[in-house]
Amino acid sequence: MRTDEDIYWSTSLPKDHEALQALDAFCKEWGGLTRSEATRRILIEWEKIRIGKDVSAWGPNASARLAASVPSERAPRMPGSAQKPHIPSQAAKAASQVLDD
Repeated sequence: MRTDEDIYWSTSLPKDHEALQALDAFCKEWGGLTRSEATRRILIEWEKIRIGKDVSAWGPNASARLAASVPSERAPRMPGSAQKPHIPSQAAKAASQVLDD
């Protein structure tokens, strides 16, 4: 849900860019994050690490193990989106939510 307190932007990369491939691998390792949520997570974790806060409680291996045991829900595809539909896991959602704390 969009709020007036949040700032939104868009980004793009060429289809064959290695950074896009790395982002897709990150999304998969984290249990099905969207590209936008993965980018958000990377930025938040980078900032926490930069200022000396610990982010080790949420590792991709732990999230992937949880994802296999937690039922997931199909996320709606955005109109005009070139990104493939994804299935976010509850573990991926929880891992991203903790970053806001």
